[in-house]
Amino acid sequence: MKRGRLALGIIGALALGLGGSVVALRAGAGETDRAELEKRWADAPSRFVTVDGVRMHVREEGPANGPVVVLLHGSIVNLHEWDDVVPLLADKYRVVRFDWSPYGLTGPDPSGFYSTPRSAQLMDGLMKALGHDKFAMVATSNGANVGLEFNRAYPGHVTAMAFSMLPLERPSQTRKVDWRLKWMLEAHKAVLPNWRHREFWRLMLEDTTPPEFTPTDRMVDQITEMNNLPGALDRQAQYIQANVRAFQSSDVGAVAEAVRVPVLLQWCSFDDVISQSADASVKRFTNTKVDVINYPDLGHFPMWEKPEKFTRDLRNWLDRQPPAPAG
Repeated sequence: MKRGRLALGIIGALALGLGGSVVALRAGAGETDRAELEKRWADAPSRFVTVDGVRMHVREEGPANGPVVVLLHGSIVNLHEWDDVVPLLADKYRVVRFDWSPYGLTGPDPSGFYSTPRSAQLMDGLMKALGHDKFAMVATSNGANVGLEFNRAYPGHVTAMAFSMLPLERPSQTRKVDWRLKWMLEAHKAVLPNWRHREFWRLMLEDTTPPEFTPTDRMVDQITEMNNLPGALDRQAQYIQANVRAFQSSDVGAVAEAVRVPVLLQWCSFDDVISQSADASVKRFTNTKVDVINYPDLGHFPMWEKPEKFTRDLRNWLDRQPPAPAG
């Protein structure tokens, strides 16, 4: 009897503690502080440029007179996705990367509108503010959608395009997801829709990369901290819903037909998020030549999984392209 009462008491105490934690988190206790994050993740050479009312986080590295290469990160992450790539390019190239809205340390959009076309519009304003008219573009995951839309809507600026993850169709809705990740996602949606535990993001990275890859604390910390900024997940949800509507109501992949510059696909076959094949992707580019490099051992984050191999092939291809004029 005493053991039973003790067990019930422990369970009750845990329930009260958990309940109190949930209430606190729903009230904003888990939100990160923007000023503190900027000290940690926006150190030099980071700066902020305001475009159409949006305070955008940008970094430029490499020789000021070097040919310009723009790096576009994927969804859920930020410009630090390219941390291991930039040093391998910046001896020759002027490397520009930024947190495209609504991700990273780029601030809320006063228009309240988040979509791929809006992200491309802000990119156009940013590149003009930075003074870069011609540049090669390297993009991954949803950053590829932003890059393709930018090229379609603002032609004449991009001189070459390289993609790793390339969602020309809606990402797979049937892929097998780690049960722990599915459980945590449903729990968060039901109880804490505007906050994610650090373990959630670690599992997200593990679920989309090869078994031998282990995400570093730095990778997990930057995603966790920036995605727990006040309102960040809500802004991202609005962007994702706009994407879903676009995929459901139009042929999103047709945007590839507007590309008339050389294209490189660094196809990562271990990835199962992207639903179309490499061959199907190549066929979408009806007005240009496409080079394909296949990596059977790389997943959704090749720039983290094997940065030297990934960047070596990317750089060899960039070096063969007619150089964009210096910034």
